[in-house]
Amino acid sequence: MPAHRPVPTRIRPALLACALLVQAPLARADEAEKIVAALGLGPGMSAADVGAGDGRFTSALARQVGAGGRVYATEVEADKLEEIQKRAKDDGLENVRTVLGDQNRTGLPDGCCDAILLRMVYHHFTEPQAMRRSLWSALKPGGRVLVVEVPPHSSWRKLEGVPERGGHGIPARELIADMRSAGFTVLAQHEEWPGEDDSYCVVFQRPALTRAVPASRAPTASSAGTGESSASPARTSSAR
Repeated sequence: MPAHRPVPTRIRPALLACALLVQAPLARADEAEKIVAALGLGPGMSAADVGAGDGRFTSALARQVGAGGRVYATEVEADKLEEIQKRAKDDGLENVRTVLGDQNRTGLPDGCCDAILLRMVYHHFTEPQAMRRSLWSALKPGGRVLVVEVPPHSSWRKLEGVPERGGHGIPARELIADMRSAGFTVLAQHEEWPGEDDSYCVVFQRPALTRAVPASRAPTASSAGTGESSASPARTSSAR
């Protein structure tokens, strides 16, 4: 039997990089499955991916709701929306609509969604109170908001204009306090979540029969982001 030969040191980084390239899509697929399950999505429902990035999770939502459903993908930069539209077209999805938002509102129509996803987005809000009001307005009574976040990382890139939280991210307790102040209730909390190394997930709900404080009058739990400003009507385009 030939003797076992150790892998040369210079080759090990390349093997590790290859392994990570293989594992990353699998991890994203696993996370996407957990997201659609936690949101309770099914055929014919409507959902939104707020701060959709490259649209990878938009596509997962769109597949889950099917041709009879609709998914809104929002971003604050028009070029990102073009990328999302292209991805949806390449994936053969005709139920995706892109929406241009801003720092004060998602741009989503009132009462349009059964579920909303915010993945690694909330800690980027410079006006979190205004965005919570916008989320509340876009969500149907009984609808869910799933937020994936990380605790603050002082070594990560500093974000300008966001509330000071000790780094890039937001503590789970502060996120929950923020959302509860807007009238949302907590359905589930996952301290471990596939994604970033230390990411967590909290699922919120807009009560079906709400006696909670309306989001339009709710106080803020963040140390900043309390301003309001008017915004022009949302600009939407269909990825068809």
